[in-house]
Parts: sequence; structure tokens; C-alpha cells
Amino acid sequence: MNIAVIDYGLGNVRSVLNAFEYIGAQAILTRDPKHLADADGMILPGVGAFGEGMRRLDMHQLRDPILKLVSKGRPLLGICLGFQMLMRSSTELGTHDGLALIEEEIIRLPVEARLPHIGWAAVTSTSESQAKPRLLEGLEGQSFYFVHSYGLVNQGCSLPSGVALYEGCKITALIEDGNVLGTQFHPEKSGEAGLQMLRSFMKICQ
Repeated sequence: MNIAVIDYGLGNVRSVLNAFEYIGAQAILTRDPKHLADADGMILPGVGAFGEGMRRLDMHQLRDPILKLVSKGRPLLGICLGFQMLMRSSTELGTHDGLALIEEEIIRLPVEARLPHIGWAAVTSTSESQAKPRLLEGLEGQSFYFVHSYGLVNQGCSLPSGVALYEGCKITALIEDGNVLGTQFHPEKSGEAGLQMLRSFMKICQ
């Protein structure tokens, strides 16, 4: 199994690479479209601001290769900022367009509590869709590690998804649309439950 971790210059990706290597995948950090095309699945990681993330994707001419591979059915998993960049847009530090693979908008979490939201939270599947998220198989109610101030809080989404609570606010923690998948939390930093989730992604890539 060959997993390509997309290198656009934001975030510490070593933990992502280590996690995949630990569960038996050959993981490479790359921005070479040929390496992306050869991979069984792609990871869009990231920590930082939405606008800067999209700017760097475009600076390294990665947007088109990613979109073309996704259109051909290649699985793509966005993590944290990478999850947010899958969406149509974000209001973080202005209004910015995303990859628009999922037609949702990222906003600042509408809570009076301290931000960023840092720590562990239980993730449960939503009832809006009959289909359950494949990434949550065997992990219903398990806790995962979050670090974010912005997120997806639209409760009308009918896609297979999972939610977490932060100070009474329901956050979309996980979402799937065919071969496009994303987690607001960091599975690579979430212990055995996170590793099991990455194993589920590997199955999707087969």
C-alpha cells in the first residue's frame, strides 16, 4: 500500500508519516504529481490558516493534480486544516475559496469558550444520513484529539459524518463523500483509535 502525503509546506507531517509506516503502509511526503498519481491514496494534512494553506497549494501547483486524481476515484483524506480545505470556502481571516470537493463552509466556532479547541472529544455518527461513515467503523463514541478554532458546524449535512461536542457546539468532526474523506481531528495523534481509523482508510484505498 502506497500512501502519498501531500507536501505543500504547512504543518508537522512527521507524525502522519510515522503513523502510516507503523500500520504497514509505504508513506511518502511529496509534491510531485507523478508520485501522487502512483499512490493508492492521498493525505492532505496541515496545521495553520486556511488562506495560507490554499495559497501554498496553488504556489506548488497542486490544486489541479489533486482534483484530477479525485475525479478519477483516488481516495483523499484531509486532516485538520486539510479537512477544512476540502470545503467550498472559509471565513478565517477573510473569505477564501477551498477545493470545493464538499459544498460546505468553514466558520469560526460559535462558542464563548476559549479558542482554539484543544483536547480530546468523543466522535459519534450523525443520524441525517442512513449510511454510516466507513472511517468510524468499530470506533463509535471513541475519543480523538482536536486542535482548531474554525470548523464545520452546519447540522443539515446529509453526507455520512460524525460529530463532536465543544462547549455545547456540535462540530462536524468527520465527513465522507465517496472517495473524499476528512477528519477535523488528528487520527495520527489519537492513539490506537486513530491508528485503526487510518487502517480503515487503507482498506478504502485497496
